[in-house]
Amino acid sequence: MPTLIRYGGTATLAALIALAASQVRLGTAWFFAFAAVPCIVYGLLLHRLFTSLDVLDPPQASRVPRARLLTIALLFAVAFRIPLAAPRVGSDNDMVRYMWDGRVQRLGYNPFLVVPADPAMQGTHTDETRMMPSRRAHTPYPAAAQLFFRLVVTIHESSRAMKIALVLCDLLTIWVLLAWLRETHRSEWLALAYAWNPLVILEVAHSGHIDALGALWIAIAAWMLSTGRGMRAAVAFVIAVATKLLPIVLLPLFWGRIRIRDGAVAGLVLLAMYLPFSSAGAVPLGAVPNVVAFIRFNGPVFKGLAALTSPQGAAAVAVLSGLAVAAWMRQRRTADDPAAWAWPMAVALACAPVIYPWYLLYFTPFLFTRATLPLIAWTYSALAVYVVWELSKHGHRWFVPAPVMWMEFGIVVVTMIWIARRAAIPPAVARDSAPTTT
Repeated sequence: MPTLIRYGGTATLAALIALAASQVRLGTAWFFAFAAVPCIVYGLLLHRLFTSLDVLDPPQASRVPRARLLTIALLFAVAFRIPLAAPRVGSDNDMVRYMWDGRVQRLGYNPFLVVPADPAMQGTHTDETRMMPSRRAHTPYPAAAQLFFRLVVTIHESSRAMKIALVLCDLLTIWVLLAWLRETHRSEWLALAYAWNPLVILEVAHSGHIDALGALWIAIAAWMLSTGRGMRAAVAFVIAVATKLLPIVLLPLFWGRIRIRDGAVAGLVLLAMYLPFSSAGAVPLGAVPNVVAFIRFNGPVFKGLAALTSPQGAAAVAVLSGLAVAAWMRQRRTADDPAAWAWPMAVALACAPVIYPWYLLYFTPFLFTRATLPLIAWTYSALAVYVVWELSKHGHRWFVPAPVMWMEFGIVVVTMIWIARRAAIPPAVARDSAPTTT
C-alpha cells in the first residue's frame, strides 16, 4: 500500500498537471491518455481497499504509520485538484451560466423568469457570459443552487471563483466521509474511494459542476441520518434536492427514521429557499419541463419508455423506479449502508432523458462497498461519453455513438452479472477462491 500511494499518487498528479498545462480538449486522444493514468491507479487502489484486511482494519501496532500514510493519501487528493482548478474557464463551461444566474439575482432579477439571450438583458452580460451555450434557455438550476451562485458572485464575481468554491465543496465531502466512517466504526481509508475517484476529480476540479454541492449535502444527510440526527439529516436532504432534483428519490429512506417535527423544519427550510423566487410560480422548475419534453442525450432507457408512453410518462417511470429501489432499500438495509443511498439515485438517473458524466457525482460519495462495484464501473465507462465533445468539433451531431453507449452501459451490466454470480457462490468456495494479500 505505501508504494501504491506514493508512486501511484505521484503518477496521477503528474498526469493531471500535464492535462491542465496542455489544455487539451475533452474527448481528444490526449485527454483520454492523461485520464487513463488516474483511472489505472484508482483501480489498483480499489483492489487493495476491497481485499486487504490489514488496510481496512489495521492491527494496533501499525495504526500510527498507517495514519501517516492515510494523511499522505489525503494530501495527494488535495494536490490532484489544484492544477485542474487553476486554468481559466472557457465561455462554453456551465460555470459561466452559474455566474450569470448569480449576477442577475444581485441586479434584482428572478433567474427563473429571464433568458440570457433576451435583448432586454444585454446590460447584465460580460464578454464571458454573452456567448454561453445556454443563453437561449431558462435556467435549470433549483433554488439552493441559485442561492449558492449568488453567494459566490457576492464574494467574488468570476468563473474561477465559482470553480474554487465547487472544489471546496468537493474537499468538504471528503471531510464528511471521514467523519461518517469514523462515527460508524469503519475504516477511514474508504474515503479514498471518493477522494481519488477520477470522475470526481475531473468533473469538479477540471470542469466545475454544481453537482459537487449536491453530493456534499446528500453525504451530510447520510451521515446525519445514520448517526441519529434526524433534523439535520432532513435539512441536508432538502438542500440537496433543491440543488438538483435527483436525490428526491431517496425520500423513502427517511420514513420512520425522522420525527414529524424534523420533516416540518426541513419543509420550512425548503420554503425559505424558494421564497425569493416565488414570482416565477409556487415551485419554479425553469428549464426542467423543457428538458423532459425535448432534450435527449445518452438516455436510451428514457428514449424507449418515451416511445411507448410519453416523455412525461417516461419521466414518471424514472422517478418511481428510484423511489421503488429506495423503498426496497429502506426495508432491507440500514441507514449507514452506502448502497442504500447510491442505488436509488443510480436507477433513476439511468432512466433519465439526459445523462452527462457529471450527473453521476451525486452518488460518488457512496461508492466504497462491493455492492456498489457496478456503479464504480459506471464512473469509468461514463468518461467515454466525452468523445462526443471532440466529434462535435468535426461536424458530428450531438449524440453518443451507439458503440460508445453500448460500452458505457454494457460494462455496468456485465459488472452487475459478475457481482450476482459471486453472491451465488457458497461462502466456503468463495473463501477458497479469494485472492490472498500480504
